[in-house]
Amino acid sequence: MAMSAMTRLLALVVFVWLGATAHAESALQPAEQAALDALAEEAVNKGQTAGLVVAVGEVGKPPVVHSYGFGNLEWQAETTPDTVFRVGSITKQFASACILLLAEQKKLTLEDRLAKYFPDYPRGDEVTIRQLLNHTSGVRSYPGPTERAIVRTGISVPDMVKHLGGLGYDFAPGTDFAYSNSGYFLIGAIIEKASGQTFREFARDRLFQPLGLSQTEVDLNQDVVSHRATGYERDRNRPGAYVNAVYSHMSVPGAAGALRSTAADLIKWTEALHGGRVLSEASYQEMTTMTRVPGKDATYYGLGLWLKPERGHAVISHNGGIDGFESTLNYLPERKMTLVILSNTQNGTGELRSRMLEVLLGSARE
Repeated sequence: MAMSAMTRLLALVVFVWLGATAHAESALQPAEQAALDALAEEAVNKGQTAGLVVAVGEVGKPPVVHSYGFGNLEWQAETTPDTVFRVGSITKQFASACILLLAEQKKLTLEDRLAKYFPDYPRGDEVTIRQLLNHTSGVRSYPGPTERAIVRTGISVPDMVKHLGGLGYDFAPGTDFAYSNSGYFLIGAIIEKASGQTFREFARDRLFQPLGLSQTEVDLNQDVVSHRATGYERDRNRPGAYVNAVYSHMSVPGAAGALRSTAADLIKWTEALHGGRVLSEASYQEMTTMTRVPGKDATYYGLGLWLKPERGHAVISHNGGIDGFESTLNYLPERKMTLVILSNTQNGTGELRSRMLEVLLGSARE
């Protein structure tokens, strides 16, 4: 049936009003959005990344989620706001929150020794859970040459723990700071010992489902996931071209980097975490207090979070990189604002994080 002139007019008025309302509630000023769009489009057009999703959220306002480029090049399938990405080491803050929840339940303490859970782990009686969380354990990080075969075939948690024990230490526990993926794999293994669930199950039951993170999961290779992005690397021999990323079995990164998610879910998570809806105040303070090693420079790391100020402003953040994907999740406390950048190309965010933060911090409201 044809729409009457009056009906069309009313529909137009409603459309304009809704658009004005959405604009008024937007987390971004028009100039900020234009600047972020320009930076993202430049990255795609220059062949820095095949696809990209950039999202900004501000507490109390709906997030702004924009997508660029392709989630799958072979099908020429464009990214959308719902595209699912592997997010690498952003996983670490979820693992840290799981440990702190278990501590609140009195199922462990941060001063527990690794040997309590894995008696045969070399020097495990010297390493605390806290040191694993804040990268002062000295446990040598993977991946390295010895992990290339494992990442193809996968490995059980007990076998990976044994493998990590054979890698040794970079320094005596508690005497220095060095970022360690191995430490966070061990964190995932401790979560399993203390909770009686897999890390995937515990995170789902205590974090993802209660917070409504419907597109977030500890990834499994066999999972069929709607709107999942394909991971790529830039072709070294052909500027602007891409090749498929190498295969990675998700049993290997574990709690150090196996999460998949969307930009909207990561904003929801960040607002819940920093809004007091995940942890107790005491646990949150533990997570967001910078680690200090006597006689050493500032680490700028808490428990699963980087705490380094940028351009004179507080920023709580973590990046993630895993074969074929790169991501960054940043919370700006002064604006109660979250910036998420998700790329389906290894090293695909490049300078985007720094340049986008410059836009947001440069216009920080009083």
